[in-house]
Amino acid sequence: MSNYTNTTISYSSSGVGAIYYRLIALWVLCEAMLGGIIHGLKIPVSGLIIGSCAVLCISLIAWYVPNKGAIIKATLVVAIFKMMLSPQAPPPAYIAVFFQGTLGELLFFRNRKFYSLSCIILALLALLESGLQRILVLTIVYGNDLWTVINNFINGLTKQKTTTNYSQLIAGGYVLLHFFTGLLVGWWAMLLPHRITQWQQKKELLLATDDSAAINIPAATKKSKRFKKGLFIAWLLLIALYVQSYFKLGTPLLPSYIALKIFLRSLIIVLSWIFIVGPLLKKLLHRWLQKKQTRSQEEVREVLKLLPGTQQLIVQSWKQSSGYKGWKRMSITGKMILANALRPSIPESIYILTAPIQSGKTTALINWAAKRNDVYGIFTPVINGKRVFMNANNKEQFPMEAISGEPGIITVGRFVFSKKNFDKAIQIIRESMHKEGWLVIDEIGPLELSGEGFHDVLKEVLSNRSEKIILVIRDGIAERVKEYFNVTVAAIINNPGLISD
Repeated sequence: MSNYTNTTISYSSSGVGAIYYRLIALWVLCEAMLGGIIHGLKIPVSGLIIGSCAVLCISLIAWYVPNKGAIIKATLVVAIFKMMLSPQAPPPAYIAVFFQGTLGELLFFRNRKFYSLSCIILALLALLESGLQRILVLTIVYGNDLWTVINNFINGLTKQKTTTNYSQLIAGGYVLLHFFTGLLVGWWAMLLPHRITQWQQKKELLLATDDSAAINIPAATKKSKRFKKGLFIAWLLLIALYVQSYFKLGTPLLPSYIALKIFLRSLIIVLSWIFIVGPLLKKLLHRWLQKKQTRSQEEVREVLKLLPGTQQLIVQSWKQSSGYKGWKRMSITGKMILANALRPSIPESIYILTAPIQSGKTTALINWAAKRNDVYGIFTPVINGKRVFMNANNKEQFPMEAISGEPGIITVGRFVFSKKNFDKAIQIIRESMHKEGWLVIDEIGPLELSGEGFHDVLKEVLSNRSEKIILVIRDGIAERVKEYFNVTVAAIINNPGLISD
């Protein structure tokens, strides 16, 4: 019980975790919407721009939600939405997302002590991976002949007597561009949390947003299917011609010009990717993500709620900054987006603490309460292998499990609970109901959903009290409990440190 780990990042979009989900929503829109715009405009440094946005989102998640597992969970949710919103995205795009997220988790999961250094390392490695991936893809698609042609072309233009490896200089310059951009983005990322706090104090940067925008999931059209069919036929013909000429089956139909060789090689590899490798990898990846999606339904649902409002926020910020031009307008727009997306939410009245069984929920809650003198209700820790009731205020303990031969018992599976001590715990909760401070009920599970245990007293608490309630709920049934007891507004957390007064 003492090894408490944040294995489930689960917050309500209207509560303390709203910032977490807003950051994921921003990351999703960078990958899907911004990525689509860049792809449509054929901008050659798409990885540089999208990768920089991803680094900023990951760094902000690390700052605002410093929980182990938060970044990797966000990465998985982003990949799921990328699959939903950009089904045409190639596997290398997913590789970049998972590389960035995994690297961020490894760098940031401990604490904020090395936050600035972690931001710079994350930005450098993430952007270098993007640049090197692009060079690797070019080499695979066009072969080493591409670099030979570039060298010969430039050497021919300059009419040099000595041959210079210009392709190496170009590739090196491309990598250096990503390196220096990484330094700049990392430096900016480490300053952002404090800058955002300053921006939130400027009224001209704060906006009112709504959820009227729509997120459209693209679908394949008949026209695109006909186009693909034509490409497939062309691909088969190219392969046949290439094989016939390469193995000299009769008189070669294709000339042996190096430029044509590069062109045909690239076409065959690209079309092979489109028709065989890409679809196969994408199918496997999508199947895996769909399995993960069922396990991350709550996170996906929360982000889905926030996507329209986040999209509208971006649109409104751009319109609001129309008085500026060029880089200044982009800067003001970015400030507006971050200042509004990361505005703190109003603290919730009810907190639901949930995490996997035996992950240390109760221990973490007891440690949190030990620093306060305004916590009442019941804890149910395991002490010496036995679960006991503990008065949250005076730390009095009494057994939860019934002793042999005890009359009046409650049986749940293999467990036999003492009804007498359950009644005592219920009385402690009832007496604490109107006290100022926090009221804890640990824990709510199948027993309460069947009408026993703390069922009745929980109904009384929810009818008579409207603030500072902490419910510990068994993993996987938080939504069922909310629905059963008609809890409409609550912050679902997995760490008592996230509770806000």
